[in-house]
Parts: sequence; structure tokens; C-alpha cells
Amino acid sequence: MLRAWRMARDPALLPGPVPFRGHRSYLTQLDMALLLGVSERWYRALERGEDRKYAREMIDGVVRILDLSPGQATALHRGTGHQPPRYRAGSVRPDDAMLDLLHQQRRVSWICDQAWDVLAVNAVAARHCPWLARPDANVMTWAFSAEARYQLRDWDAKWAVPLLGRLRLAWQRWPDNERLDDVVRTVRREPGVAELWERTADVRAPHDDAALPVYFPLVAPDPVDVRVAAYGRFGDTALRWLVLTPVDPSVTFP
Repeated sequence: MLRAWRMARDPALLPGPVPFRGHRSYLTQLDMALLLGVSERWYRALERGEDRKYAREMIDGVVRILDLSPGQATALHRGTGHQPPRYRAGSVRPDDAMLDLLHQQRRVSWICDQAWDVLAVNAVAARHCPWLARPDANVMTWAFSAEARYQLRDWDAKWAVPLLGRLRLAWQRWPDNERLDDVVRTVRREPGVAELWERTADVRAPHDDAALPVYFPLVAPDPVDVRVAAYGRFGDTALRWLVLTPVDPSVTFP
């Protein structure tokens, strides 16, 4: 089954950069290994059904790369000795038109759901913010990690409070979203965040036109000021399409 799912996967719809050149309508075993960060031999063993201790992160990565349905993902998890994930009713995925627009962007851009779980990223985002292409990437849990506090410059002054404001508003708007509740608890366990959360109870939503400094080592030696804009489908609040646009129009992403 896994081989059939791989052969049916269109590389153009991958959630990250394609690790190969040329035009093919399917993924090879080597492509999968490169995307998962494992050896080709290790991935081949999975596809052959060899009884090994495959990490759950690897299996979750396969599910995401191949865009498996809940039933397919459940079969893969059980077949590798893992407990199947819980799927929430009403979970949505971006449609082909939205994905096509995403991959046309020459700016850092990605799509996430109400709980800030990343559903798709374009090649530019995966190159300059590789955390976005990781299995189970979540914008908020990453943004309050030690890694994020290095890339998001002036983190305490420019990023932490506005992000908590966004997170709090989402948490209040969708109180029945169990995954969002998990994200809030995870973020509040990060060093210094619980106290900051209590101090910012009355923070309103930040302005979208605020300039925020981000360090992109492949773009410039100094932080680049960007504006974060969110877009969505008409009348649909289930998905957010986020785009980072440099304030300086001469700044481009290679």
C-alpha cells in the first residue's frame, strides 16, 4: 500500500521543496528518504514491511508528505506499532487552487489551521524557515522555543506579546478546538511564558502593518524587517495563509 501511495503522490503538491530536479509525476524511494531525513535503505525497509523500530516522527512525516487520508494514516501507524493519531471532526485541508497560489509565491509563505498547525509550505519558506517543513510543525509552539528566539530578533519586545495576543484571541474564539487547547498549554510551559501570559490578558490583536525583524542568513547578514499578512478563503476561518513580505522592496529571497 505504501508503494502505491508513494507512486500516486504528485511532487508538485509537496509541503516543502522538491529534493530532485526534472519532471516526474511520482516520488521515488530516494525522494522520500531525503524529505524524511533518513537513509534510502531505512525508508526502503519501511516500504518492504521489515520489522524495525521506526520512529513515530518518521511515520508522521510519511503521512504528511504523501497527504494520507485518516484511514490510510491509521493503517500505517498500526502497521509500524504506533497508536493512530486522533483526528478531529471538521478538520480541513487547503484545496488545489489555494496550494497552487501558495507555491507561486516568491516570499516566505505557508498555510496553517485554527490551531496553528502547518498544513503546507512553499519552497521559499522551507529554504529560509526549515522548521516549517518539519512533520507536525506548529507556528506557535515553534515561535516560543529557544530556536525561534534566535531567528525572531527583538523577540521579547517585538514578537512575544503580539503572538500571545493572537494565540489568546484564537483560543477564546474556538474554545472547543482540543488541538488549540494543547498548543496553548505547550506554549505556556516554555520558560517565562506563563508569567507573560498572565501580564498580557488585556492585549488586543496587533496591527498587521507592524515591521518585525527576522534573521534570514541566506538573505542578509543583518535582520530583515518584514510584515506578516494573513489571507483566507471567502467566508472560511478554518485556514490561514500567511505571507512574510520584506518592508524593503529590494530585499528578495533566493
